[in-house]
Amino acid sequence: MTHKLFYLFIISLLVMHVQVKGEVLLSYQWIINIDPEKEDISISTETLGSVITHIRLNLVNEGETYKLNGWHRQFSGDVLQITTDQPFKTEWKFLFYKNKIEVSTSSDHGQITAFVPSSKNRFPARTADPGKMMEHETGESNDYTGVAQIEKYYVPSANPQVMYLSLGLVQSPNLHALFDKASNTVIRFSPETKMERQSEDQSVLKVTTSVMKGSTFLNLIPDYYTDVLGMPKYVPYDDSNHATAPTGWNHWLAFYRMVTEQDIVKHADFISEKLKPYGMVHCQLDDGYDHTDRRLWNKNWDPETFPHGPEWLARYIKSKGLIPGLWTVPYCYSVSDAIPDWFIRDDNGKILMDYQGGGELDFTRPDVINEYWIPLWKEFKRQGWEYYKFDMGNTSWMWYHYQHNFSDTTKSSFDVSHETMSLFREIMGPEIWYTNHPDAYGGRMGFIDVAGCGRDPGPGWRRMNNFLEVISNNTYQNHIVWYTDPDCIVLRGKPTRGDTSHYHDEGPRRNEVFLTFEEAKTCASLLSLSGLQFLSGDDLLNLEERRLNLIKKSIPILPVFPIDLFGRSRYQKHYPEIMDLKINQPSGIYDVIAVTNWKDQEIKRKIQIANELGLDFTKKYLVFDNWEEKLIGMFKDEFEVDLAAHGTRVFTIRPQKDHPQLLATNRHITGALSVKEQNWDVSGLTLNGVSESVAGAQYSLFFYVPAHFEIDKVTADAKKLTYNLDENRVLTISFTGQENPVNWSLTFKNN
Repeated sequence: MTHKLFYLFIISLLVMHVQVKGEVLLSYQWIINIDPEKEDISISTETLGSVITHIRLNLVNEGETYKLNGWHRQFSGDVLQITTDQPFKTEWKFLFYKNKIEVSTSSDHGQITAFVPSSKNRFPARTADPGKMMEHETGESNDYTGVAQIEKYYVPSANPQVMYLSLGLVQSPNLHALFDKASNTVIRFSPETKMERQSEDQSVLKVTTSVMKGSTFLNLIPDYYTDVLGMPKYVPYDDSNHATAPTGWNHWLAFYRMVTEQDIVKHADFISEKLKPYGMVHCQLDDGYDHTDRRLWNKNWDPETFPHGPEWLARYIKSKGLIPGLWTVPYCYSVSDAIPDWFIRDDNGKILMDYQGGGELDFTRPDVINEYWIPLWKEFKRQGWEYYKFDMGNTSWMWYHYQHNFSDTTKSSFDVSHETMSLFREIMGPEIWYTNHPDAYGGRMGFIDVAGCGRDPGPGWRRMNNFLEVISNNTYQNHIVWYTDPDCIVLRGKPTRGDTSHYHDEGPRRNEVFLTFEEAKTCASLLSLSGLQFLSGDDLLNLEERRLNLIKKSIPILPVFPIDLFGRSRYQKHYPEIMDLKINQPSGIYDVIAVTNWKDQEIKRKIQIANELGLDFTKKYLVFDNWEEKLIGMFKDEFEVDLAAHGTRVFTIRPQKDHPQLLATNRHITGALSVKEQNWDVSGLTLNGVSESVAGAQYSLFFYVPAHFEIDKVTADAKKLTYNLDENRVLTISFTGQENPVNWSLTFKNN
């Protein structure tokens, strides 16, 4: 054993503050507490705190599980030996290593049961095998994941076609690891381990695992995101100010530089009236408000296209109950409007030019910080902007290649990034939204809320591949180190003013092939279920009605966490065919899956309920089509669906119950947004619930009613209540949405 003084200190803390009963043993980082009265073991570490509690030794004999009592224990050389007397004589051995615990027993039928803490920030995960990581080269100028050029990725051997995610405290038979977000540590149990949520305390998982002659009980993978996934830095994202990724609109892919003040005003009005009730709250002005030859950011706005200027526009957006957002390239500035010494130069003495008339500023100079950076953000804050998108241009690349020409050569590009971001947050505060492209060395990690992780998308399936590859490859970062930004979602099926005019450097797109409706449904489905930033990139005032309805049913973004903690690369062959969102919310415990066809022709696809989704193979499941709002059927092993070319279908999958149960709502494709309460009263044969709805819009709930139940009464505190039971035993109740939550009640009687 090592670090004797540290261990003595830990023991004193345990004795003083935790009132530990029994014997405390120390081995490597492990703190082992044995309770002689209960005859169980609890294990913790300084970094993780409690790892596993109430480890009990059992023996399974002829289908019965017996707790083994009458312990005699001995600890020597990092080995804990336990002998049991009752009801069976067995021998057990715990071997402690630096990051691993092995357990062996003299019985062929040994079993361990225990409990592990598993709250929101220590959640079940599917993790990569460190020895099987692969690499993808993105190109020297690209930076998508916080490390330039090389991205690590992983293809799991089991169900590589499925991406798993969670909304709430979930479980699954095929998940055998936990990720501790605060410490960047994986706690991995043996593949035979079963983890089950406890109904009396959802933040605790019961662990059950068989122990034969010898096996690895658990092991830790510390520094997982840095050492295994290859991110240069790791800072856990603090979501206390922003519980979900943003949901909003960005003008760029609708109008490009043709944008006007009136475009923003009209969209703020439209969003406030039509989409804010559904959860859209961000309204962002992108490039196009100033002159391309004089980038001054907080002044020099074009007086013809933006006559009222920045302060007026920010406050107008805010007056509509929205969050005003602004795009800048703040690390570069107009060369003709700044002191020449402020700029970084190449090895020939020329100013490094980045973005349309902007030179790269040298932020190792105190005067650049004091006369440009600090006043810039104080002025923006005064103007009222609350969401900032930093376009990094080529800044990270130029800093890296020319940091030897910094005024202060003792500072690295990481130092410059970290220091400027510290000042930004000091001025703006933690509640202001900040989104940008991550830099190559993690200097902005811990300051950033949203990270752009891909190339610009645009209208049509080809350009939207840039958007889809981020969902496939970078969802593992979402809600863990930042909110992942796949850039704007572009759903339109016809051109905007920007598409048919010259803009930027690419010319007109009069012949663009736009998304089919099935392709639009794919983009909306995958973004909504993944929980990444949702920024619409369409002219919303002229977007086709049914495509606008895709947005309404996909927003707002919910607090989703990834379960698959690895990138899948940017190769389409590794895109998920099934996105499985496991849900534990007041709406119930169930799965919502998006099944996607990446091929250019229609296909049939079988979904294996137990093998692919990790659901209980002994149960039957109701499968409901969320977009079509109809029951597909009841299945046990698998079901087959037709998929259009590039199309996606979304299904709710719920275990069948022996009483009427909620299937879905028409409000959000997850079914998890609007239902705040529901309860089945078995004595009164009544299903009661509370829903939040969009005022004035039709709100519908869908229930499955077993054949031996008959509807007696349906009530709701709302206008225009209707209900109908179809031939598939699906009961639909509908009413007009209200400002206040609606109480509804369904009473049944037995046939």
